[in-house]
Amino acid sequence: MTSSSGSDWETDDDAGVPGIQTLPLRPVPEHVSRPGDKLCDVCKRLELSPRRFVVLPGDEEWNKPNKPDELNIHLGPVRDMRGKTDCPLCRLVLVALGGDEVPTQEDGVPTEVVMSWNTNGPYPDPSAPWNHRPEVRLLRPYLRKLGGGFVSKRLNLFPEITLLANDSPTESVTYFIRPVRQDMIDFDLVRNWLALCQTKHGKGCRQNPILKELNRSHPAKEVPDFRCIDVEEDCLVILPAGCRYSALSYVWGPKKFFSTVTSNVKSLEEPGALRKSEYLDQIPPTIKDAIHVAKEIGMRHLWVDNLCIIQDDPEIKGETIKKMDLVYAAADLVIVAAGSETAYSGIAGVHPGSRTSRQPIEEIAPGFRLAFRSRYANSMEGVPYKSRGWTFQETHFALRSLVFIDGTVAFSCQGNDAWEEHVFEPPHELRGQGGGRGGAYEGDDIGTYEWLIQGYSERSLSYETDVYNAWAGVSRELICRLDTDLCHGIPTVYFDWFLLWGPLSYQARRLSTQSGLPVGPSWSWSGWVGCSWPRMWDWYNRSIARIRKAIRRRTWIIWYQRKGHDSTECKRLVRHHDVSDTAGLTFKPNRNFYGRKVPRRFGYLDCSRVEPTELALTDVNPPKYLDDILSNHPGSGFLQFWTVSLTLRLAEPTSPDTHRGPVHRRQRLGIFGRSGRELGTITVQPAWLEDNPVPQEREFILICEGRDERAENGRIDEEDGWRYMAMLIEWRDKNREKSAMGSVSYEGKPSMYAERVAIGSVGKTDLKEALGEGPVWKEIVLG
Repeated sequence: MTSSSGSDWETDDDAGVPGIQTLPLRPVPEHVSRPGDKLCDVCKRLELSPRRFVVLPGDEEWNKPNKPDELNIHLGPVRDMRGKTDCPLCRLVLVALGGDEVPTQEDGVPTEVVMSWNTNGPYPDPSAPWNHRPEVRLLRPYLRKLGGGFVSKRLNLFPEITLLANDSPTESVTYFIRPVRQDMIDFDLVRNWLALCQTKHGKGCRQNPILKELNRSHPAKEVPDFRCIDVEEDCLVILPAGCRYSALSYVWGPKKFFSTVTSNVKSLEEPGALRKSEYLDQIPPTIKDAIHVAKEIGMRHLWVDNLCIIQDDPEIKGETIKKMDLVYAAADLVIVAAGSETAYSGIAGVHPGSRTSRQPIEEIAPGFRLAFRSRYANSMEGVPYKSRGWTFQETHFALRSLVFIDGTVAFSCQGNDAWEEHVFEPPHELRGQGGGRGGAYEGDDIGTYEWLIQGYSERSLSYETDVYNAWAGVSRELICRLDTDLCHGIPTVYFDWFLLWGPLSYQARRLSTQSGLPVGPSWSWSGWVGCSWPRMWDWYNRSIARIRKAIRRRTWIIWYQRKGHDSTECKRLVRHHDVSDTAGLTFKPNRNFYGRKVPRRFGYLDCSRVEPTELALTDVNPPKYLDDILSNHPGSGFLQFWTVSLTLRLAEPTSPDTHRGPVHRRQRLGIFGRSGRELGTITVQPAWLEDNPVPQEREFILICEGRDERAENGRIDEEDGWRYMAMLIEWRDKNREKSAMGSVSYEGKPSMYAERVAIGSVGKTDLKEALGEGPVWKEIVLG
């Protein structure tokens, strides 16, 4: 049903459902009408009216598929628009684009605003959200350089301006903007969201599928002394198995604050304890506000880490940290304090008067108001919460979330994309046919799992030694879904191709603040601070089934991991997590890591030696990496294997740069061979290049076959485009001094180990281009 006075939430079968009600449409805020406002000459020529924002039978768009934007509305240079302070539409457009962040020029070129009419409406097929039936119109502004050209500054993505619901010329208000409460968040609305999800979205929004897949249940069965805050009794309680609870996800910040310890836990379990001033005054505002939210929405039990984990009990704390994925995956609701920079920031909008930002609405004429449809996701960019490592798995495993940011709230569950205060909920999501994020994992899409590495690796940690702890839950998911073991964060099931990750940002080695030594190996993303970009999804058509088949014929290395520096023992990496004893594996020297016979691909080279040499690394004095808690078969993090070594020349590239990915700070170099021909390219970090100026000769080792570019028309199984992926390495001696050339053992000299610098590629017929003695079958210890 629709109503001119309110939302269209309520349907015929909503009658009698507890908690669901039709909320009235709020009045237009008083601040919208500003004396002296008038449209500028440019905006006046648009001849806007409420009727132009609805699509009715007979209109050109009626029952037609949505069209791409036609940027045929020119509003002029940004500098000019900023000067039109009395024009409500110019003001609204600039706010929609990013407000004060919108630049007036870039690279010396003025910026301008262009705009297009577009439409919105119901989505007949929720799996194809780009197709809708037009019911309302909207204006979509874009920022560009004067005369064309993209602006690199990150601003609001695809902003939309449309009619305020109060001014709808028809009875329907759906897809227009509704006014929000000005002083604080409307918790009547939030309670309605939760009730709608509970009654309309079925078990998919209340039973987390990952728990079943990982054979997990309720944290009370796995986490010792699983406590929550009882927000009605204002005390800590040990929660029984099966009891519903919410969990808080937030950023601590640098300032220490009150926590539960062995000396106060008993007193905190007394009813009313959290109302006593001795404790209440010490609890930081963000946690107090989260308790208030839980009370408002009728969620009696709330889990907050610093209060619900006994912080000075290493056994309980350690076991709980390992099960953080379960704590958030089993929570009925996760309260996400995304806009709170620290635990002392509080949650804006929770209390009266704490919502300081105004809803972007402008009065074009009496009875005719337009509004910007903001998205909470745009506000998430750049906030500390989005950059922190621990919060990655907290939101990743959340089944239902209330996200608080910029004084507003959004509700996200498996049946919707996001419900926000100022946006009417799409009918298909109300019926439980939208979103479906719980089923977002497509079984044959490798990009789904590579993204888990990419998404986490760009996050920051206060303590780099937490790199595995903060990712432990996600690692269990990877192990389960890919049926694999992990080796320092790299899934071993497709080990060679997962090693081809590249940096998306500036990277430096991840170092311990205590020792100053690396906490993880150079060949893994875990050994580097900065975003790492796995490559398979980009060039192998995302298909896991095709990857499983193809990797057998495009690899040759037999991967071993050293047990320890003072041991000569090496164990083969295990590809599947259910293999409990590697000693019982049958080893065939002529087969690769994936069981395929390896042809004589390297011509005259004798590649028969694949077993590791018995040697200790005690003379090399290598770093001791973090314990690999992610692996079922942990080792030292030092790989030992045989492959082809090439000496090649690095110099300024002669080929054009065709890079089309994200902007980066890395330096592109050419790889040159004996003939002087450029064999390929590689990008290195600026700091490395400062210490190693080109031209120079360097050692590369071949890792596997891979691709630099996607195959045209998806012909990825044909030979065109396949190359040898070459890892640029540098060697370290017992003093950890670096050198371009080295060996695991010299006659009469101490052993050395190698570290990864970067990944490049050479052609499969380019081995004869190697300098010096040519290609060599060589043993490598890679740390």
